[in-house]
Amino acid sequence: MAGALQPYFGKLDACLAEKNAVTDLLNQVEEKTGLAKRNIVLGLVGLTAIWLAIGIGSNLVCSVVCFVYPAYKSFKAVESPEGDDDRQWLTYWIVYSSFNIVEYAADLILFWIPCYNLLKCAFLIWCMWPIPKNGSVLVYNHVLRPWLLKNEAKIDSRLENVTGKVNKYVDDARKEADSFTNSAAGQMLSSTAQVAAQQANEVVDEAFVDKDKEI
Repeated sequence: MAGALQPYFGKLDACLAEKNAVTDLLNQVEEKTGLAKRNIVLGLVGLTAIWLAIGIGSNLVCSVVCFVYPAYKSFKAVESPEGDDDRQWLTYWIVYSSFNIVEYAADLILFWIPCYNLLKCAFLIWCMWPIPKNGSVLVYNHVLRPWLLKNEAKIDSRLENVTGKVNKYVDDARKEADSFTNSAAGQMLSSTAQVAAQQANEVVDEAFVDKDKEI
């Protein structure tokens, strides 16, 4: 078992050897406690797993692990000159958003699954794990990609239909707003607003003048 995990321990040690705010904090903890950084991280992972299994605030912990961290890594991927990591994190977000849709639809069923947030977090960590065939790659290639390619034309058609309706509503609302603005009532309302704003400025100016006199 230890031999099978050794390559992952090596990657973890390499990450912990990097220079950043997290490793600096771990170095300080290591100096004060005498515990190796690897053991500290593994202990935190174990405590997080227990927390997720208990369920108190587990949804927040799961969101931090499975959303905040990938969001930061996506930022790093966008800023890096290489393109492979961009594809990796785009694939993850496709799987993540699809999973959220399924989760929302099956919420009443998933609620009764013991340690659901722990299982969810484990699945999404598997989806973001830095290996060539992680969970997001397998789910995308074998489930989502075939379905999306099969229904791509229908999805595009419906999106164009919805987009066209939204644009029509926006144009109609803009025309009605322009018509109201040019009407007598709109011009009266605009004049009233300008007068009110001018009076408010005068009141503020008078308040400052009186305050200066008192000083």
